[in-house]
Amino acid sequence: MKFKLTLLLTIFFCSCGLLKESNNEIIYKSINHDQYKAVTSPDYNNLSSWLVHPDHIEKNDFLADNDGKKRADVFFIAPTLFSDKKNPNWNSDIYDEEFKNYLLNSTIKFQATAWKDAGNLYSPNYRQAHFRVFDERYWKIGGEKTLQLAYDDIKAAFMVYMKKYNKGRPIIIAGHSQGAAHAVTLLKDFFDGKDLQDKLIAAYLPGTKITSEDFYDLKLMKDPLDIGGYVTWNTFRILKNYQKYDLTIPLEWLKGGQVSNPILWNDSKTSDYKSHKGLYFINGKVYKNSVKIEYTNYAIFLRMPRVNLFKTILFSFLKDYHKGDINLFWEDIRTNAIARVDSYFNEL
Repeated sequence: MKFKLTLLLTIFFCSCGLLKESNNEIIYKSINHDQYKAVTSPDYNNLSSWLVHPDHIEKNDFLADNDGKKRADVFFIAPTLFSDKKNPNWNSDIYDEEFKNYLLNSTIKFQATAWKDAGNLYSPNYRQAHFRVFDERYWKIGGEKTLQLAYDDIKAAFMVYMKKYNKGRPIIIAGHSQGAAHAVTLLKDFFDGKDLQDKLIAAYLPGTKITSEDFYDLKLMKDPLDIGGYVTWNTFRILKNYQKYDLTIPLEWLKGGQVSNPILWNDSKTSDYKSHKGLYFINGKVYKNSVKIEYTNYAIFLRMPRVNLFKTILFSFLKDYHKGDINLFWEDIRTNAIARVDSYFNEL
C-alpha cells in the first residue's frame, strides 16, 4: 500500500523528479563532462522533436482538442524529470521513447494542459539538464554547460516555432522549475524590451526565483487581467522545522524573490478556500475550494489541501510542494490564462 501511495504521489507531483525530502546526501553516477558527448540534437523542423504540437499525428486524449485553431499560442517548457541517479549522462535523450512517454503522461498531462484552452499548445522535447546540475557539487564541473545546452535547444525550438508556426498570433510563455528558468532566458532574448513584447499575453513562471532586477522592461503582473508581464511563485507546505528536510528549492535561496498569488492574481498575501477554483488530481478530476494560502513571504505557504480523507492521506506523505506548483492551482491557472487572452484582444 505504501508503495502505491508513493507511486501515485510521484505521478501527481511530477515536476522535479526526485522526492528529495531528507538530509541524506544523494550520490549520483556521473561522466566526466570533458569526455562527455552530448546526445543527438533535436530537429525542430521535424514534428518528432516536439512533445506537443498542434500538427502532431499522434494525439493523446488530453490533447485531442489541441487543433491549432485558437487565436493565441502557448509555448510550454517542461521541468526536470531527468533525475535517475544511476544515469551518468548530463542531458536527456529526446529520442528515448520511454522517457518521452513519461514526459507526456506526467508534466504535459498534469501541468501543460492548464493552458491548452487558452491557446494552441507547443512544447519542445529538449535535452534536459540532469537534476544533479542543481547540486553545487556538479555545477562547475559540467552543470553550467549542461544547462546551457538545454537552453540552446529551447531557443532553437522557439526560433522554428516563430518562423513556421506562429503566424502573428500572441503568445503565452509557460514553464516550471528548470522550464521556468529557461523561459526567463527566452523572455530576455526575444521579448524584454523588444518588438515581440507587444505579442506577449503573459508569462507563467512558477518554480524558480525571479527578482525585480531580472528584466529590463517586463513587470510582475498584479491584476488578474494584466497582460504583457509575468507571474511567478514557489509553493511550500507549512512545516515546523524546514531544516529537517532537504527541499527541492531551499527557502534561503528564494529570499529577495518575487511572488504572485496564483488564486487571486493580485497583491493579496492570503486567500480563502472559497476563492480556490481547483487542483487537478491523478484521477483526472478537479477539486475546488481545497487550497488556502495562509501567508506569503517570498513564497506561498499552504497547509495540506482540504479534500476527501483518502486524498488528504496521500498529501500527508508529501512535505515538498514544489512538485505541485501547477497542479495545486490548475483550474485557477486555466481560467486566468483564458481571461488574459480575452483581455489582450479586448485591448486591440
